[in-house]
Amino acid sequence: DDFPTDPTLRAEGFRHLTRLTTYALQWYIEFHDPGFPAFHRYDDDTVKWGGPNTDNHYLRAKIDPLGTYHLRLDTTGLRDFILSTPEGEMQLEQYRVFQERSLSDLEIESDGSLEVWLSSHEHPKNWIPLHPDVDHVLVRLYVTDWENDAVPHVTIDRVGYEGKAPARLQPETVAERLDQAIHWVERSIVFWNQFLTARRERSGDNALSPPMAVPGGAADILYGGGWYRLEPGEGLLIQCERPDARYWSIQLYSAPWFESLDLANRVCSLNGQQTQIDPDGCFRVVVSAEDPGIPNWLDTEGRPDGMVSYRWVWSETAPVPTTRVVPLATLRSHLPRETPSFGPDQRRAQIRRRRAGVARRFRR
Repeated sequence: DDFPTDPTLRAEGFRHLTRLTTYALQWYIEFHDPGFPAFHRYDDDTVKWGGPNTDNHYLRAKIDPLGTYHLRLDTTGLRDFILSTPEGEMQLEQYRVFQERSLSDLEIESDGSLEVWLSSHEHPKNWIPLHPDVDHVLVRLYVTDWENDAVPHVTIDRVGYEGKAPARLQPETVAERLDQAIHWVERSIVFWNQFLTARRERSGDNALSPPMAVPGGAADILYGGGWYRLEPGEGLLIQCERPDARYWSIQLYSAPWFESLDLANRVCSLNGQQTQIDPDGCFRVVVSAEDPGIPNWLDTEGRPDGMVSYRWVWSETAPVPTTRVVPLATLRSHLPRETPSFGPDQRRAQIRRRRAGVARRFRR
């Protein structure tokens, strides 16, 4: 009863269930053997939950804390990444991150190749110790320039299992993993609905919280956000000093499904490379259903309300955005004189670039 009754939102909810089920069946049935791990992509343009970052390429692999694992990738052209060793899932209310590394923390070979060892016992180079409770390894590849940043293939092997093959699947294994998949789907859709409801009750509408690290999450990521609620003809004007960060972004999410919006065909996210910075060192973004005719627009898809979230990653500063609801008819009076116009042809070209960037990352 605490889910929306609006027919359109319920249709999205059924689609959301198909997406969760698709992921859960793949993860628990196909990618859940720590003896023969492989990286599983998720939180992309179709299978998504929990407010994914549209500029991340998410990969995870199942591991055994008693094993030794060898991870390889070519970092040539890679913007950055975070490699972490977590336990559990937020939506299962059991989530901890034990170790994290970014590119600058690791020794890369002269040809751009990178090898990382994950084990409970020390290795001489690029070693990540495994906590006794770790159950998977997570890789976030950062793709800020959607047209040019590399999205490398990442491989993982368990040392000592070379030349071996997994045993045939047994009935009890399938039964156990199907139960795990079902439980994950049921908990996910309830958890994120409750999460967004509680978030809105705390913050109210049309205001953004200060940036902060999420308990149990990545230490190098500061999150902030809030809820927008707009009438036709209105926009939420967000203003903020540019953070001194290696990566930063601001984006929209659906409620209560907490999915990113249509990142290929709508401008529903902007990162530091895609955002115009004004002469005073601040950026100004307008959230609205109607195109305001400026570069920094976040398209609500016509949703009267939803989630706004921002991320400052590897940041030396923690600026807090300010917000105000303005009539789009008078928007120009609230912006610097230098703010350029952004016409329909420019918007179409922007969307073409986004569509090509999504295809480059997720259609190969």
